Amino acid sequence: MVSDTVIAPHRDSAAVQHHPRRVTAGAGRWLPVLLIPICIGLGLVYFAAVQGLALGFTDWDLISPAEWVGLRNYGEILRDPRFWISLRNTVGIVLLTVPAKVVIGLVLAMALNRVRRFGSFFRLALFFPVSCSVVAVAFIWMYLYDTDGVLNQALSAAGLEPVKWMGPDRALVSISVMIVWGGVGYVSLLFLAGLQAVPQEYYDAATVDGASPWQQFRHLTVPLLTPTTFFVLVTGLIAAFQTFGEVYVLSGPLDSTLTIMAYIYERAFTGFEMGYAAALSAFLIIIILVVTVAQLQIQKRWVNYDI
Repeated sequence: MVSDTVIAPHRDSAAVQHHPRRVTAGAGRWLPVLLIPICIGLGLVYFAAVQGLALGFTDWDLISPAEWVGLRNYGEILRDPRFWISLRNTVGIVLLTVPAKVVIGLVLAMALNRVRRFGSFFRLALFFPVSCSVVAVAFIWMYLYDTDGVLNQALSAAGLEPVKWMGPDRALVSISVMIVWGGVGYVSLLFLAGLQAVPQEYYDAATVDGASPWQQFRHLTVPLLTPTTFFVLVTGLIAAFQTFGEVYVLSGPLDSTLTIMAYIYERAFTGFEMGYAAALSAFLIIIILVVTVAQLQIQKRWVNYDI
């Protein structure tokens, strides 16, 4: 009786020890089956992408059969003055919005990191514009930028002349301000997460060594936030190159706010030149790919992943 009582728990414990292995082996057998829907979805996406690239070598108006034209669409793009205008405007939006989001987002994140009361409220308030519809936000800013809008009413009350915010020389800057306002909250929360991941011991040691707040910011905060900064730059540049909703609703005169995405939409769904629009899309993909790869190469020199 005694020996049976001793041996039985030993066998049960051995069975319990081997049970996780049987579970893992069973999950391993089912893993290919679980991956089938994901593989099918990715396959459809890549198939559609290849079809879209192939469409750039054709002339198709959605009605007549597609006609193979080879590289004619790409040659026309290089000679198209409106394409170069759209590229210039797109690069302008990139240069106006991405650095501003990084700087303002970092400042807001450092301020939020010091807030001890109502921190959740301020974070929600900053993130609220990100959750709003681009079209709704653009209509609000359209009212602000109107000739008799809130901004010009404030200028008139201060005794100043009204400003044509959406004039040919200011429209791109005005739209960039709206883009920064709508996206800086997301960037600030990313920087806030990066700041809270930095050990407080680093700052305590720097304070003991006599480092000033500026020296701590320059030699601790900035280097340790480089991974977050790199992520913000990559995603920000990709998003800026795809700017469409803001300029579609709040467009300026004389192609002053025409972006590549807006030009693609115009040629595809206004002129029904699907082949030309597909070629423009391929150009945009190449530009984004080149910029992203360049950032991946450059980040090896300045991004610090050691904390």
